[in-house]
Amino acid sequence: MKGRKSSATQAIIFSFIGSCGEGYSACAQGYQIFTRAETIAELRTNIRDAVIRHFGEAKRRVPFRLVRSRTNRVLGSAKGEFTVPDDFNEPLPKEIEDLFYR
Repeated sequence: MKGRKSSATQAIIFSFIGSCGEGYSACAQGYQIFTRAETIAELRTNIRDAVIRHFGEAKRRVPFRLVRSRTNRVLGSAKGEFTVPDDFNEPLPKEIEDLFYR
């Protein structure tokens, strides 16, 4: 069909998290491509470089889109908000354990 782009030129979607001051992390959906940066502009540059490293120089013009991830979880961000009981690693009572095997 004339005028239609081939599937080879579809954009790669990059999910990113972070904020100004904390830095940004991005990963490609469906590809093992990851990168980090301090600013969005730097993130775009780093993504372009990572795509070229992943696919090679021949794919220099592969388009990509940045999509903010819905969750912006930071490891340890809930510190102090809850406590783990001392008996957390103890076996469950028999009557509760039996519920898993019904």
